[in-house]
Amino acid sequence: MELLRIPSYQTDALISVSGASTGYNYTITDMADHSITTGTVTSTSGSKVTISMPSEYDGSYIVNVDSEDHYIDVVRPYVDPTTKATTATGISEYLKSEELARAIIDSVIVEGFYYKKHVLETTGLGTDYIPLWVNARKVIKLYENNVLLFDANDPASYSTAYKVTQDRTAVVEVYEDRINRLESAQLIMPTGVSDILDMKYSYRGFPRTFDYRILLAVGYPKIPGEIVRAAELLTEDIACGKLEYAERYMKSYQTDQFKIGFDNRVFEGTGNLVVDKILSNYAKSITRLGVL
Repeated sequence: MELLRIPSYQTDALISVSGASTGYNYTITDMADHSITTGTVTSTSGSKVTISMPSEYDGSYIVNVDSEDHYIDVVRPYVDPTTKATTATGISEYLKSEELARAIIDSVIVEGFYYKKHVLETTGLGTDYIPLWVNARKVIKLYENNVLLFDANDPASYSTAYKVTQDRTAVVEVYEDRINRLESAQLIMPTGVSDILDMKYSYRGFPRTFDYRILLAVGYPKIPGEIVRAAELLTEDIACGKLEYAERYMKSYQTDQFKIGFDNRVFEGTGNLVVDKILSNYAKSITRLGVL
């Protein structure tokens, strides 16, 4: 089941159950970080329950109710169908084309233009940076050696706060005063045993070999305007039956025996040159950091 996350971002799942006018316990498992939300709900006379789904982020969830699992995706469309039609039938028809247009765009820009939770599991490097490779927007939670050090939903309860740097390349501690950050790990020389002084070094930031689990908000809190326009163009092409590759990627043509040549992009793009040009600004040549 796919539910749309559109303003005012109140997303409800209507699920069939076995009993009418019966109370049920339910759990919602967030597949991003495997967090679990519980609640109770009463079914209608038609044996259906309405469960309010998390709607701050795009994501996949498992709802267990009446001893049955239901897989639900909460997704923000690239074009709000309620702004393109006024009737239920019109909205439904536009949504079908928009859903296909969105899938085509996601096949070109694999990470899409969503706003999701992302879990990063890594180890400290002995510096006060944890480098990032994703388009992170904020730190939601941070665990050190399986101990929760920070929760953005209740920051006052923790002595240290964490944030994503302005260039979105790292997670760092929040400092109010002047700070000269460590560009590399500290060089720590081995010390001899002393019965006078216990030689210890204090770490700042993320000590080497410490385990970290960071829950991040990544992606696009708001869809870029040019992506909305690109999705509109592609949706219109699909709805009007104009998504003909032959009209956009033909590079040679002969009248004798109808010999036609196509540009190689016929197998790579969306079928609309304008949309391809817009998406080219978001394409990445490297999608995962590694060693060549």
